[in-house]
Amino acid sequence: MSNFSSTPRKPGEPPHVALVVQTSMAYGRRILEGVARYARENGPWSFYLEPRSRQDPFPAWLDSWDGDGVIAAVSRPQGAPPLRVPTVDLDDQGGRPDVQSDHQAIGALAADHLLERGFKKFAFFGYPGFRWSRANFEGFAARVRREGFDCHHYSGGQTASWGHQIPAWEEEMETVARWVAALPKPLGMMACNDFRGVQALEACRRAGVSVPEEVAVVGADDDPIACEMAHPALSSVVPDCPAIGFEAAARLDRMMRGERVPRRPAVVPPLGVAVRHSSEFTAIEEPCLAEALRYIRANACQGIRVDDVLESVTVSRSKLQRLFRAELGRTIHEVIARERIRRIERLLIETELAYEEIARRSGFAYLGYMSTAFRRATGSTPVAYRRQHSRARPPGPTL
Repeated sequence: MSNFSSTPRKPGEPPHVALVVQTSMAYGRRILEGVARYARENGPWSFYLEPRSRQDPFPAWLDSWDGDGVIAAVSRPQGAPPLRVPTVDLDDQGGRPDVQSDHQAIGALAADHLLERGFKKFAFFGYPGFRWSRANFEGFAARVRREGFDCHHYSGGQTASWGHQIPAWEEEMETVARWVAALPKPLGMMACNDFRGVQALEACRRAGVSVPEEVAVVGADDDPIACEMAHPALSSVVPDCPAIGFEAAARLDRMMRGERVPRRPAVVPPLGVAVRHSSEFTAIEEPCLAEALRYIRANACQGIRVDDVLESVTVSRSKLQRLFRAELGRTIHEVIARERIRRIERLLIETELAYEEIARRSGFAYLGYMSTAFRRATGSTPVAYRRQHSRARPPGPTL
C-alpha cells in the first residue's frame, strides 16, 4: 500500500486517528466497538480504518503518516523507531501492549467453569510461541493445581504464526487425536482460543471421544463463527474487548492532548463464560453412563424410549436407572425429554424454522404436543420464548 497522509488539522477539526486493528475476527471488531463508543461520548473523532487480518504485516505507511494518533494491534518490525504520533499499543502477540486482556484470569475462569462441573482431570491445548497462550495456560494450570489436580499440556505440533497457524493441519490433527485418546477421562480441557477449540473438538471426534460426556472443552474469545459452527457448539470465556477499546481510546485522547498516561499497562478482566453444548454436562466417571448419555444426545429427537437406551449399553435397567438418579438427579426418561427441550430451544433461537418443522425435528408428531411439553418444562410458549431470546438481543455471558 502507498503511504497515506492526512492534511494538517485546522482548529476545531476532530482528531484524525488510524485504527490498525484486525477486523477478521470478533476479538478485534469488539475492540473497535469500544473505541467507537469512546469517540461518540468524547469526540467526534475522524478515523482511518481498513480491513485487516491478524497475519497482515505492519503497514509501512504508518511510519510517515501525519495524523494525530494511532491505536495499533500489530507487531512493529524488530528495532524500528517509535511512530511519530501518539500511539496506543494493543499487540499482545509478542510485544508489550498498553492495554490487554487479563489472559491469566481468562485461564483461571475456564478452570473454575470446569471445576464447578466436577472435573478432576484437566488439559490445556494452546499455541507454542504466543505469550497470551502461555498466560492462559499459567492461569488455568495454577487454578486447578490449587485444588490439588494436575494439568496436562499439549506440547506437540509446530510453532504457530498468524501467517500460517497450522502448517500441516491433517498431520497435527492426527497427533492431537492420539494425545486426546491417551489422556485420562473424564477430562476438562481449555483451548487457548476458539479456533483452537474447534481443532480440539475435531481431535476428539477422530479419537472416538465423546464431548462433553468424556471431554468437556472450553475456548476463549467467544467468537460466534467458531463457537456456533463447532460441533458441538463451543463454550468460551468472554473477554471484555469493548472495555479494551474504550480504555485504549481514553489513553490516546490524553496523549493527543499532551497529557501523561500511566506507564503501567491496563489489564482488563474477562466477563464470564458463555456456556454452550461442549461443556454443559457434569463429569461422568462411569463408562456405561457416559455411553447412555452419548446415545441419548445423538438420538433423543428420533423418538427413542427408555428401552432403546438400555439396548445401547450392557447393564441392567435397575443399575442404569440408579446411575442416572445418583449422578444426574433425573430418570432416563427425564433426560431424554430434557434433551428434546434443549433441541427446541436451540432451533427457536438459532433458526427461523416454522413451529411445525421445529416440532418434527424435535421428535414430536404434533405441534400441540411440543407446545404443551415445552410450556411444562420452561414455563413459556415456543412463540414467547423465541421472541424473548431473539438474536436481535445479543446474549450476555453466563457463569
